[in-house]
Amino acid sequence: PLCSCLGCNGIWNMAKRIDYLFSINTGRSGSEYLGGILKHVVDCHAEHEPEPIGNGAVMRQYLRGEHGPMRELAQNKIKAIQQAKGDAQVYAETNHCFIKGFGWFLPELLPQEKIGVIILKRDEAKIAQSLLRVGCSPLVSGGRDWICTPEMALPLVQPPKRLGSTRAAYHLARAIKFPVRVLDFLVYKCCGKRLGYPKWLTNYELDCLAWYVQETHARAEVYKQTYPNITFVEVTIDDLNELESVEAMLSQFGLAGQATLKDVVGKPTNLKTD
Repeated sequence: PLCSCLGCNGIWNMAKRIDYLFSINTGRSGSEYLGGILKHVVDCHAEHEPEPIGNGAVMRQYLRGEHGPMRELAQNKIKAIQQAKGDAQVYAETNHCFIKGFGWFLPELLPQEKIGVIILKRDEAKIAQSLLRVGCSPLVSGGRDWICTPEMALPLVQPPKRLGSTRAAYHLARAIKFPVRVLDFLVYKCCGKRLGYPKWLTNYELDCLAWYVQETHARAEVYKQTYPNITFVEVTIDDLNELESVEAMLSQFGLAGQATLKDVVGKPTNLKTD
């Protein structure tokens, strides 16, 4: 039964209490900050992107349609989760690789009714600009280890197209990005000035990153439809800056914050301003 107040230690619906909490989000959307908040939940062990993370080669293979390695990683992930959870009532993990791989296998290994998922959103343009600023681009190797790229199989949203082709545009942009990047670095080292990148290349990168955000949102909707017995709560990064909103989010999972929760809400992390 629902309680009409924040009594019972802040828990509104004990019947809905979950044991495993994950997040669906892109990079640069606040998942590390969310993970810090969840560390201040009663009887909860929370981590941000713990091993096995699920990024890199195994993620790229999964997104190309090769599911075997990711399925094996998901089984290892469960072992790591149970070990980390220990005697805690709840295990929470914020990891944007969840929706790009292992999250699709966890409901085969855990009861859906015991799983909660926070769908965390932030302004699309701000995410794209932030990813580009920190160098997490689909045109460089480091970026391809973490985000969806236009070469993935069966995207839910049409990737950016140039010259009538999606894949040709992507591979051409990748081929041009590397030598321009090296040249920019050499000019900076020699002259102290930035050569910069062609505007069309930067615009294409931003289009790819905006597409990545849209693809993630589309995958979140499919995930909700695929696993209807999981408890989903959608929030924005702005919601996480308000204590009342955070407490309301937690209550929908049957959880409550510790007294220290107020000390971390509204204090962002992982800004990467350099």
